[in-house]
Amino acid sequence: MEIKRILCCCMSGLGSSFLVEMNVKKFFKKNGITDVEVDHAGVYDATKGAADLFICSADIKEECEKAGPTVPLNRLTDYDELEGKLKEYFEVKTA
Repeated sequence: MEIKRILCCCMSGLGSSFLVEMNVKKFFKKNGITDVEVDHAGVYDATKGAADLFICSADIKEECEKAGPTVPLNRLTDYDELEGKLKEYFEVKTA
C-alpha cells in the first residue's frame, strides 16, 4: 500500500500530535521523501479513510488500528524512536 497521507494522533489532537507531525516532516526532509502529506489530530479523528498510516502513542494504538495501519510510539515526543520506526516502515537505508 502506498502511503500518501499520515495522521499523527494523540488524545486531544493539540500539542503532542503536532510535535510528532513536525518530527515526521523533519524525518521526511532528511530522507528526501516529498510526496507524503502529514497532519495531526485527536484520536477520534482516526477513522477509516482519514489517512493511509496513523502514528500515535502506544496507549491509543488499538483505537488507531481500527482505522488502518498504525505505528505506535512508547515515547511520543522522542525523535530517535520515531526515526527508527519510520526507517523500518519506509525501508530507509542507514548510511
